[in-house]
Amino acid sequence: MKKLIVTLILCCLGAVTLWSQVPYGYAPGNPAAEELSALGGNKNQYVQGLTKFDPSQDPVLQRLKGQEVKGVRCYLRADYKQARQKRSGILASESKPDNIVRQTYVDLTEGWNDVMFEEPYVIGDEPFYLGLQAYETLGTPYPLVAYAKATVPQSCLVNQGKQKWEEYTDRGTLLIFALLDDDADAAFDHAAYAQNTTHPQTVAPDQDFAGGLYIHNFTPYPIDNLEIAMQGEGAAEPTYKDIVLPEMLEPYGSTVITTQLRAGTTEGTSVDWTCRVTYLNKALAESARPGVTKLYVTKDNFQRVPIVEEFTSQRCVNCPQMAYFLEKAFEQYDGPYIYLSHHSGFADDVFTSEADRAVVYVFGGYENEYNPAIMYNRAMLEGEDVIVQGIRDMSPTPYLEALGEAAQMPAMAEVNISDENGNITVSGRVARDLIDKPLYLSCYLVEDGMTVDKYPQLGMDDADAPADLYDVFRHNGVILHYYNSDPVGDLLSVEENGTYSVSFPAVEKEGFGGTARRLVALVHKVNKSNLRDNQVLNAAQLQLTSGIDVQEIKTRNAAVYDLSGRKLPSLQGAIGGRLLPKGIYIQNGKKLVIK
Repeated sequence: MKKLIVTLILCCLGAVTLWSQVPYGYAPGNPAAEELSALGGNKNQYVQGLTKFDPSQDPVLQRLKGQEVKGVRCYLRADYKQARQKRSGILASESKPDNIVRQTYVDLTEGWNDVMFEEPYVIGDEPFYLGLQAYETLGTPYPLVAYAKATVPQSCLVNQGKQKWEEYTDRGTLLIFALLDDDADAAFDHAAYAQNTTHPQTVAPDQDFAGGLYIHNFTPYPIDNLEIAMQGEGAAEPTYKDIVLPEMLEPYGSTVITTQLRAGTTEGTSVDWTCRVTYLNKALAESARPGVTKLYVTKDNFQRVPIVEEFTSQRCVNCPQMAYFLEKAFEQYDGPYIYLSHHSGFADDVFTSEADRAVVYVFGGYENEYNPAIMYNRAMLEGEDVIVQGIRDMSPTPYLEALGEAAQMPAMAEVNISDENGNITVSGRVARDLIDKPLYLSCYLVEDGMTVDKYPQLGMDDADAPADLYDVFRHNGVILHYYNSDPVGDLLSVEENGTYSVSFPAVEKEGFGGTARRLVALVHKVNKSNLRDNQVLNAAQLQLTSGIDVQEIKTRNAAVYDLSGRKLPSLQGAIGGRLLPKGIYIQNGKKLVIK
């Protein structure tokens, strides 16, 4: 398949002009410019695009049987005035894309184009295709325009160079409409389309999941509420859900919202999920095309807790700035995460443990080791060919984006930690297809909140350092002790059903005088000959600091810290901790809970 070139549209769409005929299609009638993408090959060639209209799949088209398609409404990002050379115009095909039954050559201009066929196409029982063609040149590339936020199945069929029709399933929905007579609107006067667009990589059977829902308004009037009937494969009955839109959805408009959706009971990597709109504006809706998408449904649907591991050293002059912007990314990130620091990979220091030295194999060799460096789930992120990455631009953005990507990686294990009766127990379950694979367990005692006053750090006085570096920077995520017998991790013994449970005797460890301690456990792979095969399946952590009565705040003079080791403002005058928001804090090395 030829490479598809996609670029964001830079031009801005104006308001929708009055329709000379009634439009019917699956894309928005007036999408925002930032929601569009342009498609082409960036070469001198014909580019054709079609959307499929299938009466066997769409009840609206069944009701339109016998009606005439007068023409096509389509959007262009540039002028293609090529009618004289018979290169630009609109197309209609029947039964299959390459069976062209109507073709009208016309000069296509930037923006919306309403083009009529010389002879209308009559809707029957066969599927038909509507679209356009233009001759792309290097001067005016990317003729086709798609709504990028949602791809309706069979709505983006592309033929580059008049060689082969292909469906693009991740490029969006082409801005193509059928133009019908005015009396046709009765067939879709009270109908809409809904389809799941985004979802977790795996979902649990018969459970709710947070997903994107694309809603397209077929009607000539605005809607602000609807009811959907969603039915995942295997479910005996659909699940109904009322949805109030955050903003009024304009005529022929579309939107994507995030809401709770329900999966079916059937497990599999490609399981049907169907959605129908049953009510519009609290009135019974006409039946319309169902939105059918695919889900990966499995009981091995574990919640991913991304683990961020930094390679650092007291002797590294650039490490404080990576730590600073990484901490700022953590503040902006909305979700659970785990942080570890490995004082290895460049120079050992007072915090270095054997567990830190053991994990440097992820660099792929001694000559590749450096600080500062960072890895997420010990995985190669998209577009990378190494596990560890160096410092990026001086902002939280690259770390926040990478953390978000790491959080979306499917979790292939469940990890739980308990600290009871003098034992640390790590238990859970691994995905069924990994039961017979070599997996490893690492369990660490971790300390946070050591200051540079006691443990100096190079680079704190750098001329480019942020003004509040001293306030933010702490030695966090330091491994005090590893419970596993091998510092790289112990081979994990898994039962036939995928469950495991490993216990370690608790230890008393002096530590470095930080403000908080945690237990961290991770189930992971170890493959020193193939670095791509070292991903952390999942991780968990357990806070170990003991609790105190909140009323003791007033009687103590000791400083209060958050869980990242940052000192909080003075509590003088606080009554019952009212100057602190709800949360967990550390005072005198003990947990302080504000409820």
